[in-house]
Amino acid sequence: MRTRLVNILSGVVFLTLMGCASVAPVNEIPQAIANAKTAADHLLIADYFAQKAANFEAESKLHEKMSQSYRRNTVRSESSASMSAHCRELERQLNAAAKEAKALEQAHRDIGASLK
Repeated sequence: MRTRLVNILSGVVFLTLMGCASVAPVNEIPQAIANAKTAADHLLIADYFAQKAANFEAESKLHEKMSQSYRRNTVRSESSASMSAHCRELERQLNAAAKEAKALEQAHRDIGASLK
């Protein structure tokens, strides 16, 4: 169980570090959006949202696994059921956030393509 969790967390960290190398830092994105005029500007923003979607999806999978772990826990309690429900809700919200981030990514890719 711990090995699986370590592997999942390592994957999330890896995805985060990969994103840091290829997209603008999060604190620069509002300014990038406000000043986007070129295809390259919009592609940078699209890459940011692609990374956000990947991060949301990875975290969603983590919460799915945690929910399953709470349900399988041999020490059943009200708090176990509550924590499992909490993880399922976070999983749902993170999947929705990933879907929205992908839509923003595609919108910026489309704008970038129209500017070429």
